[in-house]
Amino acid sequence: MPAAEAWTGVSHRAAGAMFGRATDKASTFKHYTDAVAHALSAGAGAIGSARTALLSHADDIDRGELSVNDMWVVLIKPARVSAEKAASLQEQAKSEQAEINRLLSALGEADAITAQHVQSAAQTFGFAMPGPDDPRRLDPTSGFAAPGDEVPNPMTLNGLMQQGVVRDNDMAQTVRESKEWETEDGQYRRTMTMMDGSRHEIYEWNDLLPCVEDDYYDKNGNEISSTFSQDKTRYDGTQFTSIQFPDGTEVTMTRTADGKTTGGVTTGDGRHGVLPDEFFTHPDITIAGGALTGLEKQAERGIPMLTPQSVENLGNAGKYGGPALGVATALYDTVTAKTFQDACVAAISGTAGIAGGYVVGGLGAAGITALGSPEFAPIAAGAGDVVGSWTFGYLGGIIGNVVCR
Repeated sequence: MPAAEAWTGVSHRAAGAMFGRATDKASTFKHYTDAVAHALSAGAGAIGSARTALLSHADDIDRGELSVNDMWVVLIKPARVSAEKAASLQEQAKSEQAEINRLLSALGEADAITAQHVQSAAQTFGFAMPGPDDPRRLDPTSGFAAPGDEVPNPMTLNGLMQQGVVRDNDMAQTVRESKEWETEDGQYRRTMTMMDGSRHEIYEWNDLLPCVEDDYYDKNGNEISSTFSQDKTRYDGTQFTSIQFPDGTEVTMTRTADGKTTGGVTTGDGRHGVLPDEFFTHPDITIAGGALTGLEKQAERGIPMLTPQSVENLGNAGKYGGPALGVATALYDTVTAKTFQDACVAAISGTAGIAGGYVVGGLGAAGITALGSPEFAPIAAGAGDVVGSWTFGYLGGIIGNVVCR
């Protein structure tokens, strides 16, 4: 090293080359991050504008007679209205849904374009997405798989069907008119008409051994289900509930004087299944999907029961799903939690749920019975006519349980 203390020679040249390579790498990395940041910044503006437009229109809808739920489906708010007004609101909901779908699609497109621009910016610096056969494309934790839709996608037929099913189900559980009166023979009657024109005819009689019945009809007057409960506690200590469906399927539940609860299902062709024990301790029997079911809490009553007390204030309710829906929901929850292999079944039942929204309940009952599970038939036979997607999601679960073994 000379007196000027300058560094020369092979080591100096090697160190200089090293710093040169480091500078090149750092510069490339800076350009890489700058390009990605620019793509993200530009995309954030587009996403923000689309999001603001969607939220603003949803807020406008919420200030009127309609509402937008967290799945971006336009629904009718509970209110006492005429049949003509209900029909008008339904058409208005469909019109507003079209605008929500346009804005939601614009938001999705802005998000997709931003992702494409980020990838394009990265590809300039050597980034490459995994090939079609790379398993990382199927792994949601890898960072390479596109996240799945969390709400119905209005750009697909399945998404539009899901939106329609959600709206139809909500209308079938939203009360638009309620009438109450007492008959000459001492029966207390209540008629609850829903937004879609379906109705619940509720009867109460016999003060000593109270009997309550809920007959549910679709908008064309066809019977969907008939639920009957009798509390004979004052006589022999027993309680009884039955739910009958037009295809001959019947659910029966009994509580004996010593507190023992049992239940079963008999199908129209005479097959029989037993309700699982967990069903009788289900905590949410009184509410299904935000709608009252008219049932007493099982933890207090032993079995699901229609009682004068449980239906007393239904005339003031905005939502009413009926007892068949409550029983079906509880059975669905207890059986699926106990039986199914979650991951595989979820994929299959989700697909079946979409398709099932527009299939009649009787087919679901037949399919479930054919699979050797007659105790599950009432879910499809009754609730299927009201909440087809949910019911056939359950049918898909049965299929999934067979396929996934």
